Amino acid sequence: MNRNNIIILLLALLSSSDLYAQLTFKTVKGTKANYSISIPSDYTLAKIIGGNIDIKYSNSEGASINTVVKNLPGEVSDNDIEQMNIQSDAEFVNQLESNGLENVTVIKRGMKIVNGINSCFAYYKDAELYYHTIMQFRKGKLILLTFTCEYSKKGLYMPIIFRVVNSLKT
Repeated sequence: MNRNNIIILLLALLSSSDLYAQLTFKTVKGTKANYSISIPSDYTLAKIIGGNIDIKYSNSEGASINTVVKNLPGEVSDNDIEQMNIQSDAEFVNQLESNGLENVTVIKRGMKIVNGINSCFAYYKDAELYYHTIMQFRKGKLILLTFTCEYSKKGLYMPIIFRVVNSLKT
């Protein structure tokens, strides 16, 4: 890499980090379960369609943050979250497509710890959108947090996505 390319790369990195360094966040609390998340201050409350959606915010570009909260059956414990990762990618895709998504491609799925809670994650896309989903079982409730944006802008949103996802806490 020559000197000019290095300078251009450094300028690009500095300008993109400035963009996110100026970004402020606000804390939003769930109403259907005891949890909170941090969202960018420029995201506005969006119309909620569906009985299980608890929080929905979006920005002017159409990126959105939403949570779904459902009651778990009595026989399911918080430790059963690992069962959500047992289904194959094909079964996961079939489930999403049966709910209306089309041409779903799984990028990555697995388990991770978010603020001390064992969580199931799924990163996937359709023809246009990228979905970054974290699922937790907490005190008899399923909490599903999804950040959605245009797939072509995924790289630009990644710092925000990780900030939002890692802010999920009780």
